[in-house]
Amino acid sequence: MTARLHLRALALGCSLLLAPAAGSAPAASKPAAPGVSIASIEAQVYDRQQGAVVAMDAASDPYGMNVDAFIVVKLQGTYDGSAPLKLKLQATAPKESSEAGESPGFKVTQTRELHALAEKGVTQVPFLIPYVCASKVKLTVTLTGTGIKSSKTLDTSFPCAE
Repeated sequence: MTARLHLRALALGCSLLLAPAAGSAPAASKPAAPGVSIASIEAQVYDRQQGAVVAMDAASDPYGMNVDAFIVVKLQGTYDGSAPLKLKLQATAPKESSEAGESPGFKVTQTRELHALAEKGVTQVPFLIPYVCASKVKLTVTLTGTGIKSSKTLDTSFPCAE
C-alpha cells in the first residue's frame, strides 16, 4: 500500500509541475482588429507662384497654370502591424470640352507606404498630382494592410476660368 501511495504522490507532484501556474498570463490570442480607417479626403491647390497651399478659387492663375492639385488623406486610428500600410490614390477625369477649350481627361495613380502612424490617432498623408481643368474629378483612396482593406471616394472638380 505504501508503494501505491508513493506513486500517487509522485504522479500528483509531476502533474502540478507541468500544469500552468494560477494567475499566469493567458495564452497568446489573436491580435485585436486593426483600428485605422480613412476619415476624409480634401482637395486643395498648391500655387507655385505663391508657394503655398490655397483654396481652389484662390489660385493666382485662374486657368490652372502653375498649380498642382494638393490632396490630403486623413487617417483615423492606430496601427501596430509589422508590415507597412499601403495608401493608394487614384484620380480620374473624363475627356471633355467646354467654352474654355478641350480637356484631355486624365488618370493618375500614386501609392504611399506608411510604416508608422501618428501617436495621437490622426495622420494626414499628402499627395501632389498634376492639376488639369476638369468639371468631374473622382478621387478614390484605398487603404490596405494586414487585415485592412477600405476605400473612400470624393467627387470634386478642378475648375478653371472660362
